[in-house]
Amino acid sequence: MNQPSLDLLAPKLAAHLDCTQDVACQQILQVLAETGQPLPPDDLARRLQMSQESLMAYLVRIPDTEFDEQGNILGWGITLVPTQHQFWVKGRSLFTWCAFDTVLFPSLLQAKAHIQSTCKTTGQPIAFIATPEGITDLTPATSVLSLSLPSARCECVRGTFCAQSHFFQTREAAFSWIALHPDAILLSVEEAALLGRLTTQRATEDAAQFL
Repeated sequence: MNQPSLDLLAPKLAAHLDCTQDVACQQILQVLAETGQPLPPDDLARRLQMSQESLMAYLVRIPDTEFDEQGNILGWGITLVPTQHQFWVKGRSLFTWCAFDTVLFPSLLQAKAHIQSTCKTTGQPIAFIATPEGITDLTPATSVLSLSLPSARCECVRGTFCAQSHFFQTREAAFSWIALHPDAILLSVEEAALLGRLTTQRATEDAAQFL
């Protein structure tokens, strides 16, 4: 299993993840974290200063966006739809699509989050606090996170990138899963959080070049 350096991984993730590149996605993350409520499309359109028709035409091209029966947005990365990754932020009980989201979004949102998840193979609980600066109170302390690196932005979707990012209570607990996913890597939760911060920093630097 090849283990590239975090400094090499961050630019690739910053270039390919929609949550670091897409303004609509960033607004969805921010509003769901602030309100903990479904986001009406007209509210998002107003925030983005675009027509609701243009916004909906854009969103339907992003198949992972979650909607309720009334057409309100329920999730994109952060979601109101329950997953195994519970994400408490700003007093709101939310969820994320994958393990890496839990350590990436605190740096993107500049907010502290309490994480409750489970080991992919044993089902045992994994909990910690993620802040823009790092990880605290990790239980168990041996926990690791899997990550499958995208080769193109089109591969950074929920069914590919997110589906390969899980928590494991130890590296040993991940061995059987890694054997079936040889292109994936394992990071300690602290390493993954640092990668999240480096990815956010790189995305911010890239965006500044276009201002």
